[in-house]
Amino acid sequence: MASDVAYKLTSGWRREQIPDDDVLYMRVHKQHVIGGKLQPGAFRNQPKSDPDAGMSADWAKYSTSEEARQRARIPADNYVVEFRAGAARTIPGQTVVHSPDEATDNRAHTDVFGEKTAEARTLFLDVTNLLELI
Repeated sequence: MASDVAYKLTSGWRREQIPDDDVLYMRVHKQHVIGGKLQPGAFRNQPKSDPDAGMSADWAKYSTSEEARQRARIPADNYVVEFRAGAARTIPGQTVVHSPDEATDNRAHTDVFGEKTAEARTLFLDVTNLLELI
């Protein structure tokens, strides 16, 4: 709770509760799509060296799939996938937290926290749709 209070004091955008039915977009580097099929390695927390890191996504309330793709260093090397916030929350150990990022001017930024075990990655595959093709 204290971190939420500090966050609200330093950010112009307030954290919001993301409804279960709302869509999240996530960039996926082309190395994680083989033969048009999404691979489980796409689901990971970044940076790997940070045990408190989450998996970055964008909330569709404030972003389109194309805007999410354009945030990549090389947009053409990335696909975009979508999944519902509620579906992510049903995966054991995963939580969805709206975390707007003023430094990158990204009000849509969201973190999916929780260890991305082999089981979690497989379950993410089951609830995710590949949207953008190169």
